[in-house]
Amino acid sequence: MDRNLKLTKTLNVSLLRTAFGASMLGACFVAGCATDSPTGPDTPTGGVAGSTTAGSSTVGGSSAGMGGSSAGGGGGSQGGQGQSGAGTSAVGGGAVGGMSGAGGMSGTGGMSGMGGMGGAGGMGGAGGSSGSGGSNGGKPAVNPSMGCGKANPATGTSGSPLTVSGHQYYVKLPTNYNPSTPYPVMMMFNPTNNPITWAEQNAGFEGTGPKEAWIRIYPTMANNAAGWGANDVAFFQPFYDQVTSSYCIDKARIFTAGESSGGDFSGVLGCEYGDKVAVVVPCSTKPVNGYSLDVPTKRQCKGEVTAVVMQGKNDTEVGPANGPKERDFYAALNHCGTTTTPVAGYTDTLSNCVMFQGCDAGHPVYWCNHTDPNYGNTNHGWPTFAPKFLWQTLSVY
Repeated sequence: MDRNLKLTKTLNVSLLRTAFGASMLGACFVAGCATDSPTGPDTPTGGVAGSTTAGSSTVGGSSAGMGGSSAGGGGGSQGGQGQSGAGTSAVGGGAVGGMSGAGGMSGTGGMSGMGGMGGAGGMGGAGGSSGSGGSNGGKPAVNPSMGCGKANPATGTSGSPLTVSGHQYYVKLPTNYNPSTPYPVMMMFNPTNNPITWAEQNAGFEGTGPKEAWIRIYPTMANNAAGWGANDVAFFQPFYDQVTSSYCIDKARIFTAGESSGGDFSGVLGCEYGDKVAVVVPCSTKPVNGYSLDVPTKRQCKGEVTAVVMQGKNDTEVGPANGPKERDFYAALNHCGTTTTPVAGYTDTLSNCVMFQGCDAGHPVYWCNHTDPNYGNTNHGWPTFAPKFLWQTLSVY
């Protein structure tokens, strides 16, 4: 009997030790899983000077651009298709060619890709500004136009353009255009004494990237010899109404750009129609009668816009003086500070781009005081770096 009692006690002790060991192992395993569990994606905060301007993404240099796996708000999924040869640095509003890919900065309420907006090669894949849901990371929510849902809209051609308010224009829809997907729009205004085809052939928005992602609209002035001017400003409202009712446009992402008198016009629109356009790109500008650049409050601008001001340092056609005035006008409008940060990848003299710090959230101002010799060495033309810079900056807008 004593022997049986000893065996029983020994067995009970062994069972207790085994149970205790298993419980400790389980606790360690659970603790280990908790430690290794990801805490969520890191939002890139790097940049050329390690700073971020109010409301915008990294100024430059973010590691996000390399593999298309940048984080961002609302879920931070990886943009697997967004990386390309162009995506090795960050530019202004986000990582270059890799911040997000075909899927874009997805997640709840996030900015999903735009039905082919990304893709490899060319100017670089990019996230989208289309999709549904609220704003993400300080970016505006998608705002579909009345043209959404209308299949097979008329687009015109350069040889048979559409007409509105005495002006001609034609439209290039994105590859695989989906009439139910709201797309960003780039409106490019041509320079004086140039044909309606100038913008399509010279602005650089028909390459990989914009071609798949944006609706491109190419209007021309009412009087080709006179160029774009004060008499054309009233045309923009009916033009805007016609295009937004014909095509599926994201009204929160309407971009306007132009060179020479076309740049003058883009610069005017940013104030007079700041409630309708999101971005203006005035390039190689001169003063426009009736639209002073002295103080924004005198013009009673309708909202704020992102501004990318490009001006040749040695412009021999119209002179370089108006560029700084345009820059200062929008910097004041957007309440920017006086400090600027170089934009990574665009610091050489042929581009020489900086971004102002302290601007109101979502309304950065860029200044590119370049020496590009385009337009017969006059330093007045549409600079070579412009299409790539604008695509990389605005595709994550």
